Amino acid sequence: MANYQPRDKFSRRAQAEGLKSRAAFKLIELLERYHLAFPGARVIDLGCAPGGWLVILRRAVGQRGRVVGIDLAKCINPPAGTSTIVADIRDSTVPALALERLGGKADAVTSDLSPKLTGIRDRDQARAVELLESALQFARQTLKPGGAMIAKIFMSTNLAENVKSLETSFERVEIARTKATRPGSAELYLVGLNFKPGVQNQTPPQ
Repeated sequence: MANYQPRDKFSRRAQAEGLKSRAAFKLIELLERYHLAFPGARVIDLGCAPGGWLVILRRAVGQRGRVVGIDLAKCINPPAGTSTIVADIRDSTVPALALERLGGKADAVTSDLSPKLTGIRDRDQARAVELLESALQFARQTLKPGGAMIAKIFMSTNLAENVKSLETSFERVEIARTKATRPGSAELYLVGLNFKPGVQNQTPPQ
């Protein structure tokens, strides 16, 4: 069981810096570690509500960059200079809409999508895999050649399968754990680097 510390240093730092949650520091670390979301970049953030990652991405891409967030829930007061879409990423019309808002193919796709946990391990793991596959399919349709993807996953028996899924579309895939992740948490991130277009680029099921 995770050692939950509601007022640990990352939570305190987030509050001090006016960030929505400690999750911001997870993305900051990943962007710095893999040199992603540079000034002028175009980025799509899947599962963007309540907007914590949008803030960090907007800062990273600067005034010349563009950030589009997508979520089933409405993102209240998104950061200035970002665009949000209330939609299901499995909807076949959404990738084109995101690209229209973005003004071109994305340099990176980030995904903080996570299933609502039921406590039934097999069901929760299966749902997490489904979300990862949906995010990957979305990335295949919206990334430019050489682009990157960051996707949240959880340690499970499906981890090797998850890595192989990304390896079909990226030249390099790494498993990352961030310093801001709570001790004992099964949370991990998959980072796909150097996107290879045209691989398994089918339209997702409705």
